[in-house]
Amino acid sequence: MLTFDSWRPAGGLIKGSWLSKHGAIGFALAVILVWPVIIEGVGRLYRLLEVKPQVFVWIPEDIVEDEGDPNYSRAGNAGFVVSSEGVMAVDATNSPYHARELLYEIRQRTNQPVRYLVDTGASGDEVLGNEVFADLQVPILSTPDIQAEVRGRAQTIGQKLSGDQKFERRFRGIHVTPPNQIFQGPTEVALGPQTIRLIPLDPSLHAAAVLIPSSKVVFLGDIFQNQYFPRLESRDIHRWIDALKQAESWNAEIYVPGHGEPGSRKDVAAFRVFLEWMTNEVQTRVAQGKSLEQVQNEISFQGYPWHAHELSAHLIEDLYQQLSTSAKNNPASP
Repeated sequence: MLTFDSWRPAGGLIKGSWLSKHGAIGFALAVILVWPVIIEGVGRLYRLLEVKPQVFVWIPEDIVEDEGDPNYSRAGNAGFVVSSEGVMAVDATNSPYHARELLYEIRQRTNQPVRYLVDTGASGDEVLGNEVFADLQVPILSTPDIQAEVRGRAQTIGQKLSGDQKFERRFRGIHVTPPNQIFQGPTEVALGPQTIRLIPLDPSLHAAAVLIPSSKVVFLGDIFQNQYFPRLESRDIHRWIDALKQAESWNAEIYVPGHGEPGSRKDVAAFRVFLEWMTNEVQTRVAQGKSLEQVQNEISFQGYPWHAHELSAHLIEDLYQQLSTSAKNNPASP
């Protein structure tokens, strides 16, 4: 069980919320009539979805932004869990600006302290808003491999900032903030009356899951993307597929992705099947000795009208390089 000193913010609830206008009776009636609850965000650039009572998912519009890290120009999903004794936030999306939107939504619903922020991965669309919570002295939890990866990202970005003026302009006001607390192995965290499970995945994936057993909701971060083309990055494709199979076996009803709408076990399986199909398509052509250009020309995504289609070519390229290297290092026996 993890325990940390708590931090309590000054002030209280922001006035003018739906609950203050309509009262508890109206709120209870709304819960009976429809669930989940959708709350439009300021400027309608994001939505807040209450997928189960007191479990919220922040979902940005599919917008390619011209500020921040150009490698992560789409904001990733984030979320939070509210209890009578505090809040756990999950992921901080791709900029301090969006992280403040998440914090704003938390403050609309409770004056309880944010006790933890959990990074489910090390990608820029998951962690570049960390500094907002660090400023509030919130413990930022992750696995050792995620922490090390974010620290490495901070060094790489620091080097780029010293010589790339365009990158420096995009990155103005963003400070890469690594997690400051680590957990190793499945870990239970008490949040008020409920217990939340933090589940490390294969270390090579730099990923962890946040499972709320009482609500049967799990946050998977970028290892699950619902109808979005993903980035392979440094992930081993076979271990990624195995991690998804593991997640499919959990006792959960709602799976929150790094990008896209919250889905079901069926949606996770559909994403896994896509990765398996992609692996087979590329692997077959690598074995035939085909070039990257040939592979990219031959593979069609006609059956996948997904978001972030511009990433599909990069996915093929990265997968081709990974499988080609694997084939060279592990030649078939004669």
